[in-house]
Amino acid sequence: TESDGYTNSEILAIENFVQRGGTVILMDDFGYSAQLASQFGLDYSGHRLYDGQAYAHELDYNYVWINTTSAYNFTTNSGSLSSVNPCLKDSDSDGIIDLLDIEPFNPDITTSGISLGDAGLCSHRFDPITSIWDFSEGYEILTNGPSAFEKDSSYNPVENRYAIGRSTLDSYLDTNDDGNLTVGFEAAGIQDDEQGPFAVYVRYCFDRLCIDSDSGRVHFVSDGSLLINSLYDPDFDSDYSGLIPSNDNRKWALDIIAEALLIGNSSTSATENAIVIFDESRHQQSNIGGDTYNLLYYLLIYFTNDWMAMLILFLGLFISLEAVLIRKEDPDEWRHVFRIIYYGFGDARRYEYYQRPQKIRQVLLTRIRNVNAMSREEFDALPAAELQRMVDDKVLTDFIFNDRRYKTDELVGIVKRIKDWGTTDTEGVA
Repeated sequence: TESDGYTNSEILAIENFVQRGGTVILMDDFGYSAQLASQFGLDYSGHRLYDGQAYAHELDYNYVWINTTSAYNFTTNSGSLSSVNPCLKDSDSDGIIDLLDIEPFNPDITTSGISLGDAGLCSHRFDPITSIWDFSEGYEILTNGPSAFEKDSSYNPVENRYAIGRSTLDSYLDTNDDGNLTVGFEAAGIQDDEQGPFAVYVRYCFDRLCIDSDSGRVHFVSDGSLLINSLYDPDFDSDYSGLIPSNDNRKWALDIIAEALLIGNSSTSATENAIVIFDESRHQQSNIGGDTYNLLYYLLIYFTNDWMAMLILFLGLFISLEAVLIRKEDPDEWRHVFRIIYYGFGDARRYEYYQRPQKIRQVLLTRIRNVNAMSREEFDALPAAELQRMVDDKVLTDFIFNDRRYKTDELVGIVKRIKDWGTTDTEGVA
């Protein structure tokens, strides 16, 4: 099912990360994040969202605007909570955020000479020409083929879920997935599409209203393409420049990142141990290699996290092994074949002299001279007939007088005869 994208162990790990003060941005529409969202009490509708008026007319109806007039009014009576974001926190309302204000609680003392570098992670909120900060709390977010969250679960202050961005009253959820607005008649048995508004951006706080700086945060958006290049920064490619209407997608993302990395800091720069992780393991690929990788990755995670799946896997491997053993033919009757030469570790160098008949011939002649107690001069002057009589072995005699190429097996046999010849003659003399 679609809700099987994250395993139970992964969901628990992410939840533990949020409980320890981490921030998660989850952008999805119909796919893998349903089970993860449900862990925080939120449900995806699983249907496309359309809007009859609030769409980008420069493009087409697939690009839907989400207007968040005040993204920091979490509830109807909470008032503005922009102070939870260090890039917007200005305690003395002097136009300088507290992180850069030398006297953050004294409006009579202001800080001047702030540069874009001083603004750090909040630089997207600062105009270096006018030295004016942007303290606006609303976002004009442009989505591409969004879905929506279920109305019953998207807003629940008791469980710390706050619907921040909604579609307009002219929006509808294509519940029958036909791509058209269907006006149903209950008497005729026709189910109509659900009318808006619907929550598209939901903020979850581990602690109430995210007031505590250590509170974990989860930002749920029912559109997985909110930060694609063409929407996030249309000027990155000349093909998109001027085509995409101006939007606040980039400002929204940078605000969340700055809020996550600067809370509890005394400067506008992130600490050395600050980490931003992009998890695209559930990002669908459109090629065969990517699909194969995703399938193998899913099977690996599934079979190593679910005990029933592991049991089925082991049973399948056991049955397959038994089938192989049953079909395997019995081996032939074993018999040992003796070989004079055994090539093991080091044997290639050990038997190098078997490839040099001349050296073996010299060893044989030296052995004959030593057995007969002859000097070199006497042995060198020995007639050939007398040498043949001393050897008294047709194979060795032929080896001495015939200089030809020998096979390795032949040379091994000659060496063995040389050893036997010397031993036999010595024992006979004794």
